[in-house]
Amino acid sequence: MKLSNIALSKVNTPAVRHELSGMLKCTEQTIIRYIHKNEENGPLTTIGVLNAVKALTQLSYEEMLEGGRINV
Repeated sequence: MKLSNIALSKVNTPAVRHELSGMLKCTEQTIIRYIHKNEENGPLTTIGVLNAVKALTQLSYEEMLEGGRINV
């Protein structure tokens, strides 16, 4: 699963990037790289990150993910 374009634009803000970089223990530049790559099952689509993105952006899982659902 990949992040949707809506989620990518919301995640690519200084405040959200800062929060995610602290959570993932990496730099904001690394978060920017993750955003640009938007890999299938990449670091931005782990359940912990998705929960954080949901809390920070008020997006639903359906809005955050391409295809609109989490594959468990």
